Amino acid sequence: MFFGYQVQAATLATAPNPISSSEVTIIDPTLDSDGDGYPDVVEIDWGYDPFSTSTKRLTQKIEINLSEQKLIYYVDNKFRHEFSVSTGRPGMATPLGTFQVVNKAKKAWSAAYGLWMPFWMGLGGNGLRNGSIGIHELPVWPNGYREGEDHLGHPVSHGCIRLGLDSARYVYEHAPVGTEVVVK
Repeated sequence: MFFGYQVQAATLATAPNPISSSEVTIIDPTLDSDGDGYPDVVEIDWGYDPFSTSTKRLTQKIEINLSEQKLIYYVDNKFRHEFSVSTGRPGMATPLGTFQVVNKAKKAWSAAYGLWMPFWMGLGGNGLRNGSIGIHELPVWPNGYREGEDHLGHPVSHGCIRLGLDSARYVYEHAPVGTEVVVK
């Protein structure tokens, strides 16, 4: 249940602890409970309470599951989306712990590795040097070569958390600076 609503069955099928199909109700995509002009499904997706006209965003959280190579996105501590990732390879492991998004850039340059990292979200806190690793889209080399989607689900990065093309943009646009990121 999400803000008193059941979300679509297709979304719940990928949830870590999905509810039974008998508990699922497809909600009207035009429903606007607070009368603010935004459909409830849009408000929920962007982290707003559909029963309130407040512009305060609800708590958002990102969880990285290294053993499953998954990123799980939560709003108000409720599952919202799950995406395949590629984390640090052996010898360059993604650090474990609780961090937060400290900076964002639509297209960041890695001087250390000589590549572009679209939809960069730098991580910091818990002893991690701010922005030394981050969450980003599959990297792009200066010659235009983009590392493939076939890397997702396998730990092959230099420590960062890589996402696919559409999922990286989604997470970048929805998770603000300050979002908690738990790597386990």
